[in-house]
Amino acid sequence: MEELKAYKIEFMGLSSGNHQFSFDIGSVFFDCFAHSEIHHGDIHLDLRLEKEENMLVFDFDFNGWIEVVCDRCLDAYREEVAFERRIYFKFGDEHTEQTEDIIVIPHEQSQVDISQYVYEFLHLVLPLRRVHPDDDQGRSGCDPDMLARVEAYNTGGAHQYTEKPLEGAPFEALKSLRFKKNN
Repeated sequence: MEELKAYKIEFMGLSSGNHQFSFDIGSVFFDCFAHSEIHHGDIHLDLRLEKEENMLVFDFDFNGWIEVVCDRCLDAYREEVAFERRIYFKFGDEHTEQTEDIIVIPHEQSQVDISQYVYEFLHLVLPLRRVHPDDDQGRSGCDPDMLARVEAYNTGGAHQYTEKPLEGAPFEALKSLRFKKNN
């Protein structure tokens, strides 16, 4: 894909030492991945490449925001992103992943495509429970209309269906079974 071409780091012609790269990651990046949970965001990535004779060290520094959907009110909000990651690329005979942070690449390879790593890092940083942060007064940032609807549903009768058993339920017949104890 043309949009991901910038994420292919050509290291073969680089001298040994440190090299800096900078990326602005947004909707165009996430649109390149069919099953992305993230569709909008504004993340700045500072990438430092330390090239050594037998290894490449990539230091990723992410800062910005990702738009996520609140689990409570279903409204979109901005989740702040600020984290760092490091990956080691060692040279070897064939491409293998020794650990999640150590990858072996063939000696003849001349570039590393970091787009998949960027995609994975940003998805791994997403919180498991996504809820609007509270404001300065400690009030929820969620949509008040939606919260009122959820509260009305919770108190209005959601429990009326679960409190009394259904007549003729499949497991009613099991209640009458008696088993002998083997002593």
